[in-house]
Amino acid sequence: MIKDKTVLVLGAGASAPYDFPTGQGLKDLVCDVILTRAEDVNILKQLGHDKTVIEKFRDALMHSGRPSVDAFVEYRQEFLGIGKAAIALTLLPREETPKLFRDWIHKRLSPRKKTNDDEGNWYEYLFEVLADGVSFDNFSNNKLSIVTFNYDRSIEHYLLTALKNSYNKSDEECGKKLQDIPVVHVYGSLGPLEHQLRPQGLPSVPYDSGRNPDIIKLAVDNIKIIRESDVVTPEFTEAQKLIKEAQLLVFLGFGFHPANLKRLGIESMKKKLRVMGTTLGLSLERGMAADKLIMPINLEKSAWIQENVYKFLHDFVGFN
Repeated sequence: MIKDKTVLVLGAGASAPYDFPTGQGLKDLVCDVILTRAEDVNILKQLGHDKTVIEKFRDALMHSGRPSVDAFVEYRQEFLGIGKAAIALTLLPREETPKLFRDWIHKRLSPRKKTNDDEGNWYEYLFEVLADGVSFDNFSNNKLSIVTFNYDRSIEHYLLTALKNSYNKSDEECGKKLQDIPVVHVYGSLGPLEHQLRPQGLPSVPYDSGRNPDIIKLAVDNIKIIRESDVVTPEFTEAQKLIKEAQLLVFLGFGFHPANLKRLGIESMKKKLRVMGTTLGLSLERGMAADKLIMPINLEKSAWIQENVYKFLHDFVGFN
């Protein structure tokens, strides 16, 4: 059980072990696959985007020098609609339950030689911590919150699926338990899952939805592209509140982009807390941003570790 107030801040690297692309990877997929494959082009047309707009968007994105679709669309608002559609069309088919569970069994049973760099299923490890010696009634006593910059809902779907199968409970019962472990998507998501609370009239977007154009349209409506000049959104306000109340702040697969750090309100924090995170694959510039992040904070303990998310959590983070 997690007894100290803990906030996990997830970047693209946290979803990468489950076959979701990073920002650069998503851009590459959009340019090379989504906007050139006839099936996907037809889906975009069904969503109201004509061939000329699709080609203009692809060519401008490809030659923009921007590291992600989000960063490109932030400054090219005329492509906002098709940009969000391309993101949803790329990510929704990757939301597959076997990638969270069955595929990891196959990886562990694989006869190939394993190395110390092999990624493990950190969702499984996190659930093990949450459920260790804990009854279903007490599961919601875990002091965990999740702030994610990712659109996919894999962490929520994993927790729901594991909870209902571990304790033999219904989706409804587990959904109520998980309300006490909030997951805040600061840039929006592919939509609320069926078990999650949502405004009246807002439809859910089921996991394992595939390439259904009607479902993709629902997902598009939930994605947010925030411009640099935009005021802080309700999602960032909620994230800031959770972080200010935290005793342990953990960054997983996070890129430490200055704008994102600013929106989280990190600069204004003066409280004493533990701050830890992964820095695997960060550029020198982003590594320096991570170091700068913790300088104004009165820390009990801090650590930046160049490891994958699973090994970092398993070997370096002591949940209390």
